[in-house]
Amino acid sequence: MWPGRQWRMKDEPAEELVAPQATPIERTGDGTHRLLHGDALDLAALLEAEGTAGKVDLVYVDPPFASDRDYVAEARLDGRADGRVLRSLAYEDTWSSRDGGIGAYLDMLAPRLDALVRLLGSRGTIWVHLDWRAAYLVRAILDEIMGRDAFMNEIVWRRAPNLGRQATSGQFGRTLDTLVVYGKKDAVLTPPTRLEPIDEGSIRWDDQGRPFTSAPRGDYTDASIAKLEAEGRIHRTPSGRVYIKYFLVKNGEGVLCRERRVDALWTDVAPLRHAIASERTGYPTQKPRALLERIVACSTPPGGLVVDAFGGSGTTAVAANALGRRAILSDRSPIAIATQRSRLMREGASVRIERVVTTAAPKAIAVRVNASTGEDDRVRVELLEPAEPLAWSVGELDEGIFTTLWHSERTPGARAIPASREAIVAGAHDRHGLKARVWGDDGAMSTIDVSTGREVDA
Repeated sequence: MWPGRQWRMKDEPAEELVAPQATPIERTGDGTHRLLHGDALDLAALLEAEGTAGKVDLVYVDPPFASDRDYVAEARLDGRADGRVLRSLAYEDTWSSRDGGIGAYLDMLAPRLDALVRLLGSRGTIWVHLDWRAAYLVRAILDEIMGRDAFMNEIVWRRAPNLGRQATSGQFGRTLDTLVVYGKKDAVLTPPTRLEPIDEGSIRWDDQGRPFTSAPRGDYTDASIAKLEAEGRIHRTPSGRVYIKYFLVKNGEGVLCRERRVDALWTDVAPLRHAIASERTGYPTQKPRALLERIVACSTPPGGLVVDAFGGSGTTAVAANALGRRAILSDRSPIAIATQRSRLMREGASVRIERVVTTAAPKAIAVRVNASTGEDDRVRVELLEPAEPLAWSVGELDEGIFTTLWHSERTPGARAIPASREAIVAGAHDRHGLKARVWGDDGAMSTIDVSTGREVDA
């Protein structure tokens, strides 16, 4: 309970959602991954109406943190830290300063969590990513929605080193994020393993020449010891003491390591600042791909369905694509949609994009092209304006849906690689009927007819 609570009370029925009208606007390939320009509630209502409720394996939620600040996307046009930067407001997180304060924040978040939980299958899990400001409050909300027995884990990720202002703040550094995990009745997680180097003085070798380290039997029962002994995993000292053998494997550097299951303290996933430069999109609060790949891999089967209703920079979809899962993302920010699309297209993924009709369309961007047709039926399209787009593509427009035939995106990095300025479209016969669509770093988007240069409603 919080002052002025608007969300339903625990003993009241869940709110019936009304599915919004969503308009398809773009498609590449078979559209494996789906991006919705709209609110998290819009996405939940749409999926429920389509019959997806009860079929989702993972819901990942990385909402605003109630941090009381605005977040700006930074597109580094040259790649370098001291190069040209285009800044655009990505989203606002100013709940604490609004009427209702943290209560208004919870009245925003609670119904969205409530609706998203309904999408989970019997083995599905929901992961809510927050920090010290609201993680404890979300646990209470999910207890109401799913019951305390649905709680599975509270995972702590060290997202930053304790340096600078954090280290001199007169308190312990707030360098941690929290992942609150709840699951449906049959939910099971499969934690990965990591390799921990073993000191040479602690390495032993058995009669078969296998390296191992050992630990006291602890609370293993006699039955468990007998089973381990049958597997060759018991080491007995001359005095008769029993130790458990842990066989060692070599890491990439040839160092002998013990393979350990990852627990709920994640200190081995580096912050985004340590990721390769081409991964960093400039979208604020972007999470590392390694973090989302761990979450997706441990909580979904191959081919599983992942939903991220606060999609942001699109890391969840990129991770899902890499691991052979399907992703559905939504976000209200046009910058987020443009960033997600660009990342997935660079990965060679198939994407379809929709927009909720009540969501404002992105602002327009001035576009000019020059097109010509060669003797080999290939159409050459040169982008004259804008000079430095985030991405652009050439394709066909049918009933408002843009089907991509050719595309190019800027690749971020220490030296950013601009989008190609020239498109060659094979098999189009002539330029009539072709359209060019351009996306800007600020989320702007326009579509023009290649042959006439006129803007097209899309």
